[in-house]
Amino acid sequence: MKPHDIGTLPGSVLYAHIPSAAGKELAFYPVYLGHYMCDTSYCVDRRTFDCFMLMYITHGTGYVETEGRRRTLQEGDIVVLDCYAPHRYAATGDGWEIEWIHFDGPMARHYYELAAKNGCVLRMAGHYAATHSLRKLLTLYKDRVPAPELRLSKYITDLLTDVILCAEESRGQAQQSAVVEESIRYISDHLDRDISVELLARQAMLSPFYFSRLFKRETGFTPHRYLVMVRLDYSRYLLRSSPLTVKEVAFRCGFNSESHFCTCFRQQLGMTPQKYRDEQQHRAQQRGRAAGRVPSCFLCRPALLVGVIRRRSP
Repeated sequence: MKPHDIGTLPGSVLYAHIPSAAGKELAFYPVYLGHYMCDTSYCVDRRTFDCFMLMYITHGTGYVETEGRRRTLQEGDIVVLDCYAPHRYAATGDGWEIEWIHFDGPMARHYYELAAKNGCVLRMAGHYAATHSLRKLLTLYKDRVPAPELRLSKYITDLLTDVILCAEESRGQAQQSAVVEESIRYISDHLDRDISVELLARQAMLSPFYFSRLFKRETGFTPHRYLVMVRLDYSRYLLRSSPLTVKEVAFRCGFNSESHFCTCFRQQLGMTPQKYRDEQQHRAQQRGRAAGRVPSCFLCRPALLVGVIRRRSP
């Protein structure tokens, strides 16, 4: 049917489902579902609505308010709402396109709490399985395909299960990224210390083998390779800008000996640290001389230079 909500645009569709007494005894049953294209006048503000809701933002932006807190929404977000409680959501910017379902059933609150235990907005990658289940339900109603209520219950179960699993996987990936970021911060803050893979793994409470795999997956480098690269990068800065000796630079950057530092430096840059410093100083001197040199056009035409000076004289 055509929705009559303010702000819904042509092409939007709304489907209603009236469950039987037996259907209400199943784990889940649909109440309403739809596919809306909306402008910024679209806003839903309710004290209560006897069901739960799952909404997928396919395009555009908006916001949702629950428990006195507003959260912004963007393309790709999935929202789960307890509509028994006060709630408000609306389109912003250039409007939005949403696919959604109102559902209820004996298992609805339990699944809602699992999905929303870290917030009602699920911002996650790889949610194709979840959104596919929602679109499968919408297609059933669009094509007017008769479906037993047990099958509808199964589709909603699949939808919510996929959402919960995707959210858990995304949280796990975020936690893993945070572990690597913390290790990178530790390396940067303690570059002059003895840092080993075992130490970093112990701080992350992971085995050295798993930590190394995780670190390489997140950064593209093994922990040891990354540590050497950061140390060499800092050493180049010190060689260019400080009066420290090569040996002092080596220990300042965490190398256990001058010879080890020189070996790593040569392997990375194809020259010794001293040669690198000499070349950088030579280039700096050349830039300094070039900055103080009179342009050749003035050297070739001294009369022009005198004329310029005279014109500028008061």
